[in-house]
Amino acid sequence: MRVTVIAMVVTGFLAMLGYGALLAFVRIQAGAQIDNQLMFTARQVATLARAGHLENPIVSGNPGLIQVQNDRRQVVAASRSLVGLSALRAKAPTGDGHLFERVCPGNRCFRAMAMRVTGPDGPLTVYVLAPELGLFPRPGLAVFLALGIPFSIGVAGVWRWWLAARRLRPVELIRAELDEINAADLHRRVSVPLRRDEFSSLVEAVNATLDRLEAAVEQQRRLVSDVSHDLRSPIAGLRAELEAALIDPEGTDLRSALSRTLKNTERLQNIVTELLVLARREAGLPGRTERVDLGELAEREVARRPRRVSAKVAAEPGVIARVNDVDVGRVLTNLLDNAARHADSEVIVTVRREGDVAIVEVFNDGEAIAPEDRERIFERFIRLPASRKRDSGGTGLGLAISRDIANAYSGSLELADDDLGTRFVLTLPLAGEPEA
Repeated sequence: MRVTVIAMVVTGFLAMLGYGALLAFVRIQAGAQIDNQLMFTARQVATLARAGHLENPIVSGNPGLIQVQNDRRQVVAASRSLVGLSALRAKAPTGDGHLFERVCPGNRCFRAMAMRVTGPDGPLTVYVLAPELGLFPRPGLAVFLALGIPFSIGVAGVWRWWLAARRLRPVELIRAELDEINAADLHRRVSVPLRRDEFSSLVEAVNATLDRLEAAVEQQRRLVSDVSHDLRSPIAGLRAELEAALIDPEGTDLRSALSRTLKNTERLQNIVTELLVLARREAGLPGRTERVDLGELAEREVARRPRRVSAKVAAEPGVIARVNDVDVGRVLTNLLDNAARHADSEVIVTVRREGDVAIVEVFNDGEAIAPEDRERIFERFIRLPASRKRDSGGTGLGLAISRDIANAYSGSLELADDDLGTRFVLTLPLAGEPEA
């Protein structure tokens, strides 16, 4: 509608300009035609005046009012309608030339041509007059052209409406197909038009968005499924312990029951804590960044809590990264917990500088991870059989969260090849020099 209205307004404006230009052209053409007629009539009368054959009244078959004056402004001859009238007060040309002028002897104005001739009795001035043209010298043509204005506006509106509707028809088809896609049918895609234009690019962008949406929804569904699966075990354990205690309170070993209940509660707490961290990371909540000495941070995390296998730290001094110490501290904690869980006797943390990146390696001398499982361990809720055997209290979220944190700071977290055990490598960009 807006495009159609704009097209009609623009067409109306251009039509009015064209109408005015055509009227001006017609008026100029009519004026030139009258001037030619006046010139032709004046030359005929001048020929008669030179030959001394002027009669009064002057009889001429050409249009125009004629009056011939001598040098004393006396009327020598005139056309029938001007006989008996006083001499016309108009300019006379100098020499044997001619001129055009506008004269208004009464309430009416005329287009006049004056021509100077020499007759037998002396110099004479021939005046030929025609009524001055009005605004519309050809009223019929003006009316016909005026009717063309609303006609052209209507044609432009209909044409633009049809063209816009035809042009926007792919958008309507895209909208209709999108309306049919819902959360239960996200595998569907919008049909790409055969014609390669901006609409096909739009459809490709929409389909790419649907791909990302489907992947996000599928990831959410897997997350809900995995969370429900992982929460079911500790909840079932808690319920079993409580039911057993209620059935036989006298025969229940309270300390043993409370220990098992506490273990299941700790697992529930770990899962909820990791889920909260994961939700915070996916929500993109910003953390305050600062210059952090990674070597000092690694020593703090190692000393913060005891583990089954103690860790050693070998750090170069002054390895600084601009990160959030809580986030990177969580990464180191997850890596240290994982290393301590799988180590036979040794965990080593190495911090060094390599080019413009900081590298933190966490090594344990436990069983190496098979190559086909090296990427799977970074997926959510993935726990390898060896991990479940060593520790049933893990959540399967630690490594996934750690990689997300590393990627958020333009770094990476990978599992490196090592024949002696398992080596996780965390890389982070080095911080620049502090501002003065």
